[in-house]
Amino acid sequence: MRRTKHRHAFVAGLCGCGARHSAPQTGQSVDRNAAVGEAIEQALLHGLFPEPMLRRTLLKSVGAATVLGALATLLPIDTLKAIAQERKPLEKTKLNVGFLPITCAAPLIYGEHLGHYAKEGLDISLQKIAGIGIIRDKMINGELDVSQQVMPVALTMTAGLGGATQSIKVLTICNQNGNSLVLANKHKTNRDPRNWKGLVFAVPFEQSHQALQLRNYLAAHGLDPDKDATYRVVPPTEYVSSLRVGSIDGFFGGEPGGQRAVYEGAGFIHALSRDLWNGHPCCSVTATESFIKQNPNTFMAFYRAIVAASLHVSDKANRAAMPKVLAQPQYLNAPEVVVEQVITGRYADGLGTIKTADDRVDYQPFPHYSAAVWLMVQLRRWNMLKEDVDYKKLAQEVMLATDAAKIIRDMGATPPTAEFRKEIILGQEFDSNKPDEYLKSVRKPA
Repeated sequence: MRRTKHRHAFVAGLCGCGARHSAPQTGQSVDRNAAVGEAIEQALLHGLFPEPMLRRTLLKSVGAATVLGALATLLPIDTLKAIAQERKPLEKTKLNVGFLPITCAAPLIYGEHLGHYAKEGLDISLQKIAGIGIIRDKMINGELDVSQQVMPVALTMTAGLGGATQSIKVLTICNQNGNSLVLANKHKTNRDPRNWKGLVFAVPFEQSHQALQLRNYLAAHGLDPDKDATYRVVPPTEYVSSLRVGSIDGFFGGEPGGQRAVYEGAGFIHALSRDLWNGHPCCSVTATESFIKQNPNTFMAFYRAIVAASLHVSDKANRAAMPKVLAQPQYLNAPEVVVEQVITGRYADGLGTIKTADDRVDYQPFPHYSAAVWLMVQLRRWNMLKEDVDYKKLAQEVMLATDAAKIIRDMGATPPTAEFRKEIILGQEFDSNKPDEYLKSVRKPA
């Protein structure tokens, strides 16, 4: 059969017939990026409308530009084009990345385990660091390019709390929940927080979400957190030993500390952190603004890798294999059965009960503004932050929500909306749009 000739009409490099032909030459060389973009447009049209007759009919009826415009409301076509371009050279390929030996570090560990760093051309040296203060100082000193850090340290550093001001960015949240409030076995009959006056608690850092959540919990039960309890900064790896020797009565910290306390018979789980604030952020992946500005291509390469790893570990279909990987000596160095109870959410509480909490730990990477606002107002509430700040502005400055959303979307997942949402904490609603009103309702007189 002879092919019917027709007049070619080009729209965005596509002929109205749905095929690609050589456009009339104008004497100028064809831009390579435009060619790649046109190839993506053609692939999209052919993939969504594989039947040639239907595709030709559609394009003749409404035109390629209209179809692509409609697709752009559903698919990140501009992003697909950008990704398809040859990526610019990395400013540096060898990065030092610090992590804490707790289950929160799963995305950073899986970036290595799954080869996501290597796929981006990065040679990552994962460095296990025992304490939060140490990992913070190593980042400040430039020994680490990227690091795991508990919330809200990136906020306090940017606000200049506790030292010189340094702009720190939160790329992603490592995990949600994943902490427990643990007490020594001698307190099994002392479960009412109203009777906890004089207790000594370990926290990983004074300006940590654990310390702030614990204070909020004690205050909600009628105690004065400044007077009725004592707090000691203890590295996560030393929670259980401190509990066993009796130097503390309990701790609020990241897993597998709580589950290991049960496993070793040193304590029991009074409450999971998700029982206090379900969905709260624990650790974050952070980098200094100076590192980002000096190494923008390297930064984006790492950003893509950590989001990809986060999406993998957030998928519960992948959870069964995680304990074996995370428990290894170079990572958490913990009994696999202990890590398994945290990851799967089926666990012994140390009180003779087997419980199930599917959301005991989660790994959604999106950094919510609202969580940052709550943490900062708690610092102000307890006078760790001496002056009021623009809490919403600080949250937007530190939490790279829009950037994270873009990368999450590029990878085919649906990110939350970057907004100042409401949080439910200890059964009470916190409106992150109204931080000053909240402070007025809870702050003690100076």
